[in-house]
Amino acid sequence: MKALLNKQSATLANLIEEAQLYQALLQVGQEALPEVLKPHLVGVGFEQNTLILQIDDNLWSTQLRFFEPNVLAIYQQHFPHLRLQRTQIRVLPISEPPRPKRAVATTPSAQDAEQMQAIASEIKSPGLKKALERLSQRAEPASE
Repeated sequence: MKALLNKQSATLANLIEEAQLYQALLQVGQEALPEVLKPHLVGVGFEQNTLILQIDDNLWSTQLRFFEPNVLAIYQQHFPHLRLQRTQIRVLPISEPPRPKRAVATTPSAQDAEQMQAIASEIKSPGLKKALERLSQRAEPASE
């Protein structure tokens, strides 16, 4: 059991190190950009000798193209062992959180509608009284 925990701790430590490395690489790229563009550069990666710049929207990718030579030069200077020769911009749109589904309203039964009418007749609050009356009007027709 202890060996398994140690192995998982080592894996977690490696993941943390990699995350810190990618965060540092991202910061290097962001520092080469103007303030307005910095938050839109969301990731940096490497494939063979290509610097991959990940941006969050097509609009910003167009602006980023003007700074590609500067960004590439900075990475070539700081990381010469990577032998980077070109850049590639990839758009990684930030997904919007899913919208909550609207609850499907059920119609009250005829009996429930009668009770709502009775309650509404005794309520002093005009808003609540009107709401109960409207809700009672949605009742299913009484079956004969």
